[in-house]
Amino acid sequence: MPDDPTQPLKSPQFQVRIPLEWQDREDVPLVYANQVLVQHMGPEFFVVFGVVTPPTTTDQLPDSLKIRPQVRVAISRDMMPSIVQALQDSLQRARTQAQQGQGQQGQQGQQGSLPPGQTPSGQGSGESPSG
Repeated sequence: MPDDPTQPLKSPQFQVRIPLEWQDREDVPLVYANQVLVQHMGPEFFVVFGVVTPPTTTDQLPDSLKIRPQVRVAISRDMMPSIVQALQDSLQRARTQAQQGQGQQGQQGQQGSLPPGQTPSGQGSGESPSG
């Protein structure tokens, strides 16, 4: 039976996997934060990292302390579970190391990165689908 000319052509679906590699991490500015605000609008999460400095004396305490935003990051909804998992894994490693008396000797290259084998889409395999 011939194809129906009124129906749109369907292109074959396939995935190409390309490994992800971090480059020039040392060139990215380091920003200190001791506060975080997470907001959700539409398909993105917005994470704002900020700094608050506590008063140094008790003479004149303010009614509130001002948080100075340092950086705002937009994150896709699909990427957020991978980021949460990476943060949980990193926190667990830090707690384990602290309990073992290792202090700040972390595993370089894994701090703040996705777990090994994790893709931005959360599918696993260390490679990113594209195509």
